Amino acid sequence: MATNHLRIRSMTLLAMLTAMGVVLRIFKIIPIPNVQPVTDMLMIITLVMGVGFGFTLAVLIMLVSNLVLGFGIWTIPQILAYAVCVLTVAGLAKVTPLKKHLTLQLILATFLGYEYGFVVSVGMSIYGGIAAFFAYWLSGLAFDSFHAIGNFAFYLILYKPLTVALKHYFNEE
Repeated sequence: MATNHLRIRSMTLLAMLTAMGVVLRIFKIIPIPNVQPVTDMLMIITLVMGVGFGFTLAVLIMLVSNLVLGFGIWTIPQILAYAVCVLTVAGLAKVTPLKKHLTLQLILATFLGYEYGFVVSVGMSIYGGIAAFFAYWLSGLAFDSFHAIGNFAFYLILYKPLTVALKHYFNEE
């Protein structure tokens, strides 16, 4: 019975976090392109809940938000980019003291803005080759910088309340 209860709580949390991520992706808090807290949410979720939860959340946020924003040739590269970001966080959490040092987390959150843009650009090269990759990547560097700076700022705001809320959610009876 306890396992069933935990499974229901996990599914409920996944649904709530998906809804929150979709809303935050669609309705811009700050009217600057690529500045939204979704990447930071995924990083914090992955650090607290694990790679499987982080990956599932990433896919759900991208699919559900694209129901509103529109699907296109960018959808698969976006999903892959967030999958790579989640794997980067999980991998670094295993080999570094990432979970214990906010400074390392801030550095990684900032880096993820550039990693996301790079992976999306690699994904777009499928459609246009290496020339498309360079065109897409170079033209997107300013937006990747916005993403990276936004990640840094949002991480400072989200880290403590989201981490505490997640830990509290599973410690309740």
